Amino acid sequence: MTKYQVRSRELIDIVNEIKNKRLIMSPYFQRNLVWRQLHKVDFIKTILLGFPFPQIFIARGSIDLETMSTTSCIVDGQQRMNAIHEYLKNSFKVDNRFFSDLDPKEKEAFLKYQIPIIDLDIDNEDPEIIEIFQRLNRTFYALSGIEKLSTEYAASEFMLLAKFLTKEFKLNNTEEEDYLPLQIDPNIPNSFIEWASDKKIKFIDKLLIDEGIFTTYELTRQVHLTFTLNLMSTYISDFYNRNDFINRHLEEFAETFPRKDEVFEILEHASNKYIKLKLKKKSYWYNKANAFSIMCLFTKNWEQIKYLDEKEIKQKLEAFEQQVPPDYQIAAKEGVNNKQERLVRNKHLVTLILGE
Repeated sequence: MTKYQVRSRELIDIVNEIKNKRLIMSPYFQRNLVWRQLHKVDFIKTILLGFPFPQIFIARGSIDLETMSTTSCIVDGQQRMNAIHEYLKNSFKVDNRFFSDLDPKEKEAFLKYQIPIIDLDIDNEDPEIIEIFQRLNRTFYALSGIEKLSTEYAASEFMLLAKFLTKEFKLNNTEEEDYLPLQIDPNIPNSFIEWASDKKIKFIDKLLIDEGIFTTYELTRQVHLTFTLNLMSTYISDFYNRNDFINRHLEEFAETFPRKDEVFEILEHASNKYIKLKLKKKSYWYNKANAFSIMCLFTKNWEQIKYLDEKEIKQKLEAFEQQVPPDYQIAAKEGVNNKQERLVRNKHLVTLILGE
């Protein structure tokens, strides 16, 4: 049984621990930041009004006997601490005032706010910490399906490849901004870290993140990770219903994914070809269902696709868009993740682009 201690601490003490890197705000098992501006503003108002909010759970970590210090991590409360961090940086206003606009007494009251803390007597790398995280989120916040899979199959090489391709984890403890240190999942095999260290992603992350296929909110909820897992699964198998093959491959390739080099290369090549089409930002072909079908067409038929002229492909796609066949139109709008709809879209694109 995990021991824990309930106490309260001043907000300034927690902030200073994050600044001094004694408290990790973004450990490997955490979800992406999903709070929108209105959530952050409402939360900061809670503090300014002196109202209480739910406890923040912190794993105290093991003791470094040489430095006689510990490095703790936030198990639950990342969104709240990030909102505090951003408000102190004057990243947003509350009631039309930045933190720097508060008078001295208001600033002091904010910094001395008592945060309810539950200190968990557990090592940051103990597998039990993931179980605690999942249970807390089942109780307080709803994890999406992909966030659950991402945590449950964190060490599966099939999942690791998808996360690497979508830049959902980093290979070192560099800082993203100011004092938001990251931590690598200790369950990731060194063999995969060594493999990934030799790879340079150039195109697939640009396609998924910069080309407007996904909204910012969808990116924070890892929708592009599901998209990539489905691309990988479809490439190594065939079309299927919804996300049915993802779990199968996460299980099958939990220890090792022998085709990871092949899949990495094919997705990079296909993404580069896609980008070279130079489609308009709001193009019909950047709709998620259509983008999935284009990527499936490119990856599964790469030996033919790689020799085709990008301008000709673009012209065909734009001409098709002007008079979309009724069955394709429906398949790109309704039940888009069903096997039948995927097959309909693929059949049209194969005929259009490859003339088959």
